[in-house]
Amino acid sequence: MDIFAPCFAYHEPALVKAAGIYPYFHTLSASEGPVVTIEGRRVVMLGSNNYLSLTHHPDVLRAAHEAIDRYGTSCTGSRFLNGNLDLHETLETELAEFTGKEAALIFSSGFLANLGAVGLLGTGSDVTLFSADENHASLIDGARMARCRRARIYHDIDDLARQLAHQPAWPNALVVTDGVFSMTGRVANLKAIVDLKKQYGFRLYLDDAHGFGVLGPNGRGTAASQGVSQDIDVAFGTFSKAFASVGGFLAGEAPVIDYMRHKVRTLIFSAALPPSCAAAALAALRLMKRDGALFDELRSKVEFFRQGVNAIGYHTLNSTTPIVPLFVGSETMAFKMCREALEMGIFTTPAIYPAVPMGHALIRTSVMRGHTHDHLQTALDVLAELKKRYPVPDVDPDTLPVAAEMDFAQYLQSQP
Repeated sequence: MDIFAPCFAYHEPALVKAAGIYPYFHTLSASEGPVVTIEGRRVVMLGSNNYLSLTHHPDVLRAAHEAIDRYGTSCTGSRFLNGNLDLHETLETELAEFTGKEAALIFSSGFLANLGAVGLLGTGSDVTLFSADENHASLIDGARMARCRRARIYHDIDDLARQLAHQPAWPNALVVTDGVFSMTGRVANLKAIVDLKKQYGFRLYLDDAHGFGVLGPNGRGTAASQGVSQDIDVAFGTFSKAFASVGGFLAGEAPVIDYMRHKVRTLIFSAALPPSCAAAALAALRLMKRDGALFDELRSKVEFFRQGVNAIGYHTLNSTTPIVPLFVGSETMAFKMCREALEMGIFTTPAIYPAVPMGHALIRTSVMRGHTHDHLQTALDVLAELKKRYPVPDVDPDTLPVAAEMDFAQYLQSQP
């Protein structure tokens, strides 16, 4: 069979487009942060991860411009060889302090950081890897890359404890979890995981892409918000959300970070983070450290919006973060509602299988500090109208059946 045969047989997007409800690859022609321009119309952006609204902050813009003037637009090579800037090292030093770790290492892509680090740390003939079932795709692919003895998926703390109980100690195990799960906004119970870590002796890898810049004192993340920062062996963060840039970083003990600096292929064989991106992330980090009002404003906007959608009758999966998921159930209905929402002036995104369980489709909304009361009220008015038009279930999704448990190795093989 021609190896391109699956490409030519792939018709799902065309069918959804023909139905007029294709929800992806919308073209933005301008952005002001909380408002974007699509097809010549200004709409409220309710699908972004720009939580602190720093992408248009004057300090961040100025830092990016100045970096281009000083360093040019690109490093044109990997940090390992010719692309290591003093700007990169300054950012790493300040990230280490921010996370309470000995050292940090920045990457040109957050996905590449997780892919390379989990792939490297999870490799070993006697290594067992445990991964939360809601983890980001980069962690799933990192587990695929890892050459380990066993890879397992766990559904909740009780399930993880049950699997760990099969032996008295797990010194060769790596537990990998998101801090804030990106589709549901659910916050991991890191305290409980740390308790298990102290009992069984495994290593803990935390992806806090949606926690850094949002939770904890001055945005220091999920672990800081639960008082367990020192118990995280490797912490991952991304610049593409609250940090108003692109790229990502790892933070941990100095020997661990130095090992990854010389061994992670996705760092060594990738061009370095562009100067403007590093400067923007550094400026955003400094704003977080000095301005606690950013987080007060964000929390206030999130609470207003969450109370509003709950009052309308949407089930928000008890999220307490800027990610406010609206349970819909039907994938087709989620597509239709997102399309009509856009026509009515708000940008939302559908979350469907495998990002969520089959039959548990969501409309994923997210709140930014830069949203005004009028922006959010406009969104609530649109969502209220859609609730009238569509039979959105008011059932708690946790009461619905979920897919049968499978070994993580099987799960990896099942993913496209």
